[in-house]
Amino acid sequence: MARSSRTGKVLKWAVIAVVILAVLYAAGWFFIARTVKARIFALLEGTNGQDVVVQCSELGYQGFPVNFGFSCRDLHVRDRATNMTADLPGLLARAPVYSPWAVETTLEGPLTLDSGHGVMVRSEWSALGGKMIYGDDAPRFLSFSFEDMTTRFSNADDQEGTLTIEGGEGLTRDNEGDLDVALSISNAILRPQNKADALDPVSINLNATVENGGAMLGEPIRLEALRGKSGIVDQAMLTIGTHGSHVALSGPYSFDAQGYLSGNFKVELAGIDILARAIGIAIPESANAVNTIAGLVNALASGQKSLAVTVKVDGGKASMGFIRLGRLPPI
Repeated sequence: MARSSRTGKVLKWAVIAVVILAVLYAAGWFFIARTVKARIFALLEGTNGQDVVVQCSELGYQGFPVNFGFSCRDLHVRDRATNMTADLPGLLARAPVYSPWAVETTLEGPLTLDSGHGVMVRSEWSALGGKMIYGDDAPRFLSFSFEDMTTRFSNADDQEGTLTIEGGEGLTRDNEGDLDVALSISNAILRPQNKADALDPVSINLNATVENGGAMLGEPIRLEALRGKSGIVDQAMLTIGTHGSHVALSGPYSFDAQGYLSGNFKVELAGIDILARAIGIAIPESANAVNTIAGLVNALASGQKSLAVTVKVDGGKASMGFIRLGRLPPI
């Protein structure tokens, strides 16, 4: 009888302990799920949190007990300062219990952007997602990937265009204080105006490092942040069409305090005529200058399929040997 009584007490306290642990786990789960939401919202707000409004018509927490996550229906982001808005039907974010600082997101399209000044952008895709790994007080890794994206855009003068992209992915990460950047875009086709000719398919590959740039992950995205920075471009390649036309660039670079570029770059050119045609369609006002450069490159190539040259840039002034190419604007 005494043994039965002791067994009953042990069982009772075991049940109480399990209930307490379950309550504590549930409370901790909800706290971390709210933290996941707060980090996503902070990323959307940027550093101007007071000027940016992030709203969901329906917000729910999900994934218990194996994932921390939340869902947002009818996401609306508005910048009070510029009156720019972004609308998205749905966003889902989740993080596994064993790694709550690694957040994965899935975005449901279409995305609608309104500049507030007549420019409208609408994007649709078959898949779009991203991943964020958080450090002590800022992201230390950001990545994204998408498939089959179609973007339509128009301006206040009712000029419309379309951009289709087969797929793409990119990442930025804090690598021991340096910032690593990688980007890949496959078969992007731009039609500047609906009735205009479409450009040849374009693919982009970029791998670069910004020395001592890791802290930039916690800052707003703007080119001015590169002023005073230096690094190396391991590869930057632009491929046009399906006939081997490409421009490839690599080498060290730096920006001064005014934003002017300096560096020594190895440049490989192939199929320059196709490249010149594409730039002429995309930027008609630059057609004459581009055609002049294309003629010069063809003369230097002497009938070869490709040409490798060294381009030096000093304070924005670019030259190829003794040939001056002009001055690049500051960032």
